[in-house]
Amino acid sequence: MGGGIAGLSAALALRESGRDVLLLEAGPRLGGVIRTEAVDGFVVDAGPDAMLAQKPEGLALCAALGLSDRLIPTSPRTRAVFVLHRGRLHPLPEGMALAVPTRVLPFLRSGLFSWPGKLRMALDVVLPRRASDGDESIASLVQRRFGAEAVERIGEPLMAGIHAGDPGRLSVQATFPRLAEMERRHGSLIRGMWASRPRGPAAAPGSAFYSLAGGLGELVDGLARRLPPASVRLGARVRALARREGALAVTLQDGAAISAQAVVVAVPAYAAAPLVSPLSPEAGVLLQTIPFVSSATVALGYRREDVAHALDGYGLLVPRGEGLRCSACTFASAKFAGRAPEGRVLLRAFLGGARDPDVLRLDDAELAALARRELGPVLGLRGAPVLERVYRWPRSTPQMQVGHLERMARLDAVVDGVPGLFLAGAGLHGAGLPDCIADGGRAARAAGAYVTARAARGGSASTRAGCVA
Repeated sequence: MGGGIAGLSAALALRESGRDVLLLEAGPRLGGVIRTEAVDGFVVDAGPDAMLAQKPEGLALCAALGLSDRLIPTSPRTRAVFVLHRGRLHPLPEGMALAVPTRVLPFLRSGLFSWPGKLRMALDVVLPRRASDGDESIASLVQRRFGAEAVERIGEPLMAGIHAGDPGRLSVQATFPRLAEMERRHGSLIRGMWASRPRGPAAAPGSAFYSLAGGLGELVDGLARRLPPASVRLGARVRALARREGALAVTLQDGAAISAQAVVVAVPAYAAAPLVSPLSPEAGVLLQTIPFVSSATVALGYRREDVAHALDGYGLLVPRGEGLRCSACTFASAKFAGRAPEGRVLLRAFLGGARDPDVLRLDDAELAALARRELGPVLGLRGAPVLERVYRWPRSTPQMQVGHLERMARLDAVVDGVPGLFLAGAGLHGAGLPDCIADGGRAARAAGAYVTARAARGGSASTRAGCVA
C-alpha cells in the first residue's frame, strides 16, 4: 500500500524473490515526493533532487536497475553553500561539515560568525562531553557544543533546509546520530570530525550527493518498468484493513476487496494510523505521534544574463532572523549538470515547513511572486523568469522529534505481534531516499519470510501468493 519509493522498493524486492505482489497507489502516479518534469530544456525535480552517497542503498538500487551510467555527481567546481546574514551571502567556511568547523584558517576568516561566536565555537574542543546518553534536540546539541550563534546562523537554517523542521524539536539520535556518537567517543565534535577524516588515497574528495541525468524521476521509471503492469493499480485508495479467515482483507474505496497473506503499509504515518488501528490500536496511536509538515518548491528559470550572482555554489540557506519567508534556495543548474539549457539557469526556492506553515495559504501565483521578490535582491534577479513552476507538498515531510527512536522501537515490537502486517516509509526509520529504500527492502524481506514460514506450517498451498505492497 503506497507507491512512493519505499512501497516501490518493497514491491520490487518481493517480486524478484518470486512472490505475487500487488501494489496499490491512491494517486494518479507513482513516486510519491519524487517527481521530475522536463520543460523547455529544463529538468526540474519538484521534490528531492539528490541521493546521499554515504548511505549506499540509493546508488545500489540504481545499479540494480541498470541506471549506473545515468548517475551524475554534484559539480566539483561549485561546492560552496551560502548563508544569508544581514542581507549578504557568506559562504560556509571550507571544511565545515554540518555545523562543525574542521579547518582553522577558513573558519577564522569567515564573515558569517562574530569573533565572540568563533571563540565560543572553538570551546567545543575543551568542553566536557554530555553526561547523559539520552536523546536531545539538534538545537540542544549545537548550543551545548558551539553556542547560540551557531544555532541561529547554521543549525536553524540547515534544519529548515534539510528537514523543513525546527531544530529545537528534531531528534539528534534520529536525524544525525553520527554527531551524538562523535561526542560520546571523542568528547568533542571537532575532534570527532578530525578523527573521522579519510586519510591516504581515500582522502581525495568525492561527491557527497548524486542524482540521475534526467532527474530522480528516472529512478521511479526504472522501478515501474520492473513491475508487470497488472501488478500496479493507480487510483486505488485503501479504505479498510482487517483480518478475515486467516488472511488480511484489504478493502478499496470503490468497494473492491483483496485477500492477502501479507500487507506492507508504505503510506505516510498519519494515513497508515486509521488503517492499522483495527488490527492494533496501540500501533495506530504510535503512528499518530509522528508529525508531518507541508512545504512548497518554486522553480524559477532565468536567462543567465538576468542573474547577477555568479551562482558559484550549490545554494543558499536563510536563517529565520533575516525576516524572509523563503528558507532556502538551490542553484539547481550549478549543482547538477544538464538542469538548464545553454544560456539559462535554474533556481529552486523552498517555503513552508515548521518555520512558516501559514505561507502555504498563498495561491501559486503569490508563492512564485514571493520567491521572486525575496530572492531578487539577494541574487540580483532582473526581468521575468522564462520558467516558473510551483509544487505543493502537503504533509509530506516527517518530523522525527526527540524520543523518536524509542517510540519506533515500541511500534516495531507492537507490529511484530500482528501476523502479516509490515510497515515501511519515511519517518519510521529514517527520512531520506536511501533510508526509505532500505526500509522498503527490510519490510519486503520480513514479509517474504513470513509467507514462507506460513506455508511451511501449512497455512498456504503456495509460497508465491500473497503480498500487497
